[in-house]
Amino acid sequence: MKAKTSNAPLITLALAALGLIGAEVTLYLSYFYTPVQISAGTLYVVTPSSGSTINLYESYRIFFIHLPAAYATALCCTLAAVGGIAWLLTRKDAWQALIVSASEVGLATGAIVLLTGTFWADYAWGSGRIGSGWNWEPRLTTMLILWLAFAALLVLRRAMDTDKQRAMMTAVYGILLGPLYPLVSKAIEIGQTSHPKSFSDLLSAPEIATTKQVATIGILLALVSMVALRYCWNRLGQRMAQERAA
Repeated sequence: MKAKTSNAPLITLALAALGLIGAEVTLYLSYFYTPVQISAGTLYVVTPSSGSTINLYESYRIFFIHLPAAYATALCCTLAAVGGIAWLLTRKDAWQALIVSASEVGLATGAIVLLTGTFWADYAWGSGRIGSGWNWEPRLTTMLILWLAFAALLVLRRAMDTDKQRAMMTAVYGILLGPLYPLVSKAIEIGQTSHPKSFSDLLSAPEIATTKQVATIGILLALVSMVALRYCWNRLGQRMAQERAA
């Protein structure tokens, strides 16, 4: 009898290819379709120290990477929480693979969010020197905590002595990741001084809005396919471990 083969790896590779194409299209639109120079008064951000406004000029282009990465990080938090709850209910290894995959990619997308956000802040309200825009306000600090939480899950699960302890710790920690991104989103209402409350006003120009939509779909698809690829890889590792133990 022929063993049943899964189409998941093929579908995952197809999604990854589409995501890469979307990322390339985003880069093209961001440099050749959106305005080369924003005219004075079109895109402004208020600096927290003096309350004065500065023009964003070319710096807004980083949003086309920053925003989809933030959406992907939120999705990774959700997947980790769903995987944790599902594992506690079913005890199936597939959910462990999902939690780990979401955490691995969340660690990467969270780093992208932190780096791109910091680079832009250096221009928007910093002095221009690297790191000058970091001011430990609630939005930035909670995002850093979320990134460290992803890292902690991946490190701590390796420190567990038994598979049962590792699985339980991973599931519970995955559930705890769930509320962290909503906390990051809400943190903007606590002592907000610099980070824009909404990018919709900043990205209201037709060309910019269109590119933002393409970037959201294309780059988010690329990052989601990373979760799927890591999931397939982690599931393969689980099967190999089971065969060695048999």
